[in-house]
Amino acid sequence: MALFDKLANPVCYKSVEAEQREELDSVCLHLNSLLNSRRGVLVHMSDYGLPDVEDIYEGLPYSQQTLAFEVKKLIEKYEPRVRSVNVIAKNINQHDCVINLEIQAFLVSGLSLQFSTKFASGGKADVHRKIASS
Repeated sequence: MALFDKLANPVCYKSVEAEQREELDSVCLHLNSLLNSRRGVLVHMSDYGLPDVEDIYEGLPYSQQTLAFEVKKLIEKYEPRVRSVNVIAKNINQHDCVINLEIQAFLVSGLSLQFSTKFASGGKADVHRKIASS
């Protein structure tokens, strides 16, 4: 659980499953924020965020693997609660032109997690938790 999450919520006794669910939700929320940030906006962290996704769209289908690699590097550097990150580019549906990535990783505690990420042509990332099992 992120420090902010712990400070924002009063201390109470929760089940292990509830704590795991909260941690997964917190990671998902952070990934949404991280993948919707654009590189170069923060002067003190010039590599925080993704390059312009519009440039990725111009280079499709070849640039999809580049985006997957960038997402992997970004998560490994800026999400300390996860390890063993694997990002897989899924086939693009020509009708809606949405880039789909699947993110697989493990929490430091060993809990596996899987996220589905969609990038709309405007560049907005939408991260959703798919499965959470140990």
